[in-house]
Amino acid sequence: MKKLAILSDLHLDVNQFDEQYKQILIQTLQEQRITDIHLAGDISNDFERLSKPFLARLSQDFTVSYNLGNHDMLSMDESAITANDFQIRTIGQKKLLSFAGWYDYSFCPDISIEQNLRSKNTFWFDRKITRDVDDITVTNRILTKLDAVLTRMIPTDKANLIVAMHFVPHPSFVMTHPKLIKFNAFLGSDKFHALFVKHGIKDVVFGHNHRSYDRVIDSVHYQAKPLGYKREWLLVSDYFKAYPAYQSLNSYNLHKRYNLVKKTKEFDAYLLTHFSEELKKSLVIFDVQI
Repeated sequence: MKKLAILSDLHLDVNQFDEQYKQILIQTLQEQRITDIHLAGDISNDFERLSKPFLARLSQDFTVSYNLGNHDMLSMDESAITANDFQIRTIGQKKLLSFAGWYDYSFCPDISIEQNLRSKNTFWFDRKITRDVDDITVTNRILTKLDAVLTRMIPTDKANLIVAMHFVPHPSFVMTHPKLIKFNAFLGSDKFHALFVKHGIKDVVFGHNHRSYDRVIDSVHYQAKPLGYKREWLLVSDYFKAYPAYQSLNSYNLHKRYNLVKKTKEFDAYLLTHFSEELKKSLVIFDVQI
């Protein structure tokens, strides 16, 4: 029996993952008897200097693969981005197909392309990434490739296929807060779901939105358990419950309270002590027959 874990949105640099955090990650995977790990994007903002050494480190204990997220693409040219897409590996009786995905603004149908571009170029991280064509063309190119790859697969491989991607494949998984709705344009495309249904794909794991989901839509089982930024961890709310004194802080906003305590030794010690618990909640695990 092999055990595959899919983990996304580690953000090594933003989360300031030092040696202690990395060692806890490895120990947690070993305790869960993981044999294979796949990182579904947003490992760090520096693929060459941070992500590659980290992947090499994991490879000492596990069979490792990955696909890019938008943060991983920073400083990459189009050829490097494309070279990392559509990898297929065999894990026991399963196949794992991985690719990044992209977005075509279809999650914001009532906003014009021009408005979406203004939002992207003003606020969104991806304004720092250089693609060789516009977003809609990039997405259509990826969809065409995905359709071709799935078409070439024999039926038994499709039946045993796990898809790992970074971007969001269905509108059920977009942001709902009124201030964030406009950023749904950059989360993904509903056309990915259409292809999964067309080809009878049963298991899809994704990330990017920093929200957890476990839902079956049109017979496609979608799972997302991204780790996300520290301020978003369940441990943060657990910390404030564990230390009632912080409930009296003059802020109802969890992120604001986080900013008040994030540099304290007490808070950092709490995160380190309980980090393994957060990780376990962020792993999508498949038991695979050999």
